[in-house]
Amino acid sequence: MAQIEILSPVSLGSAEVRPLAPRLDSLRGKRIGIRRDDTWRSFEIFAEELGRLFRERLDVAEVVMFDPQLRIGTPEDESARVEEFARSVDAAVVGLGT
Repeated sequence: MAQIEILSPVSLGSAEVRPLAPRLDSLRGKRIGIRRDDTWRSFEIFAEELGRLFRERLDVAEVVMFDPQLRIGTPEDESARVEEFARSVDAAVVGLGT
């Protein structure tokens, strides 16, 4: 009898519990990251508008858009890209929370 292996697309994530980073007093002059995903068109529109508002209304130094691109490879590869992004910004928006 043939056997089929089913692979889970869910990231296991870190088992380590970490405290939240301290809240910034202001975004003025900060480098702000926005994680975007070109497969989710409505979030692309939202990310562009949010970046514009950050620049115009909050006087941020820079808005960095991050798209993890293809999710082919190991979870460690994707995690490394996300960690590099996180280290390069002062604060980030990574989703809508919906």
